Parts: sequence; structure tokens; C-alpha cells
Amino acid sequence: MSNSVSPNDVELFQNFCRLQVNKEVRKFFIGTIAENDLSTPRGLAKNICLHKDVDSMDLTIGRLIAYYFVCGGFEGTPIYGIPTTAFQEQRKFKPQIQLYFQEDHNDVDAGYSPITGEISFRLMNQESTTLSNSEVTTYANKVKTAFAQPSFVWKKGKELYSYTDWDKGYQLQLLCRNETEAKRVVEQVLDIQSHSPNWERLRKNEAVDAASSYPTVPGTQTILGKSRKKPRRRPIADVRFQYALLHVHGLSRAITLVDRSGIFANPVVTV
Repeated sequence: MSNSVSPNDVELFQNFCRLQVNKEVRKFFIGTIAENDLSTPRGLAKNICLHKDVDSMDLTIGRLIAYYFVCGGFEGTPIYGIPTTAFQEQRKFKPQIQLYFQEDHNDVDAGYSPITGEISFRLMNQESTTLSNSEVTTYANKVKTAFAQPSFVWKKGKELYSYTDWDKGYQLQLLCRNETEAKRVVEQVLDIQSHSPNWERLRKNEAVDAASSYPTVPGTQTILGKSRKKPRRRPIADVRFQYALLHVHGLSRAITLVDRSGIFANPVVTV
């Protein structure tokens, strides 16, 4: 029995990608992106993902990887540790805005992944059944102003600050380099709901021996006979705002409010 792939199979597979996968790609990038637009992140991503007649098999596979795994065409099931639908059956929650940050690739230390950060809060004056499309757009524009234009950089550090105001939906846990930075981030987050900070609610949580608990260079450890870098705890990094999601009870997928990364399709407002 021969294990070789026939030319007909290759052509059949590439035909399938041009006819079926390209439909998904165009739907995913639906909007005002021109067919050959290479001047924007989403335009470039769309052109990379679209299959063409002259593609080699290697390029075909590369385009599939770019679309399904890099751009997020394969989203899988959104989860909170369990599938979203199962979680929502067990617990009702107020709408939640989640802000996502990531270190610029040029700043990433060799041998490590980019440092990330997340900040989330609840909209305590809203319900999933009464939240309107116009209010969603208002929140999206507030996030855009506060975090996307210009892109907001959170200077993460080793000091842990908490800002808690349950009545207004805040239980923020922020790793920052100092109190000034913590206050700057808190003010920016609260501005989305036009809230003023009450600094009596800001707390600093300190380790007895921070240098030992959170070393800048954690060293190495041997795993399966190989020396490997230990994971960093509370690394120092500048993380830049990437996107904001709105989680609403009753919706299995989050609403993309703003997206600087070019990954998500159809954010409520564009940057």
C-alpha cells in the first residue's frame, strides 16, 4: 500500500480551502476592509489568511494556522473554568467589562512569553435584560477614550494594590511599581463609569520578604533531566492595552467593545 498523497488529493484539499475556508475568512473579517488592503492590522491579517490559486501546500497549511489559531477563527467554547452555558445555569451575574493588556513583543525577554495583565469590574447599575445597545456603545467609547487612543500602558511591578468598592462593582487587584502608578490605573478604570476614586479604599499588600518571594531573576530548575527557567512571579513589565470584552449573562460569547490587536471580528467601536 502506498502512503504517498496523490496530486488530485492535494488539489481537492486546496479547492476546499479556497471555496469553504475563504468564506469563513471573509465573514470573520467582514466590514470595510478592502480585498487587498495591507495598510491596517486586520487588512494584513485578512490577506494572509485568504487562500489563493497559486498557493503551495506549505503555504495553504500556513494560512490555516494563521486563521484558526493566530487570528482566532477557531474560538472553541468560551469558558470560566467550565463551559460558559454551564456556568450561567449555576450563577447569575451583573454585566462585566474585562480589559486585557500585553507586553510589546520587542520588549519580551529572551526565553519568556509576553507578560499579560487583566482588569475587570462589574456594571452594578445594569442588568442583562435591560442593558441597551446604545449603552454598550457608550461603554465602548469610554474604553476607547481611556485606554485605546492613545494606547494605555500599565507599568506592572512587584507591589500588590487592591481597590475595593463592592457597591460600584470594583474589586481590583493591581501589580504596580509604586502607589502613584496604582492610583493612575485605578483612575483610568473608574473613568469608564465616570466614577471618582475614594483613596480610603486603596490598600497595599506587602510580603515579609518581597525580594525572596518575587526575585527578578528566578533562576533555573531541573525537570525531566533538563535545566529549565523557573516561572517568574510578579515580573516587572510595561503591558499595553489590547482589547476590552463585555460579558453579559445569557450570551455565550463576550461582546468585543474595543480591539487594538486586530484579532477580534466586529468590535463595537473601531480604533
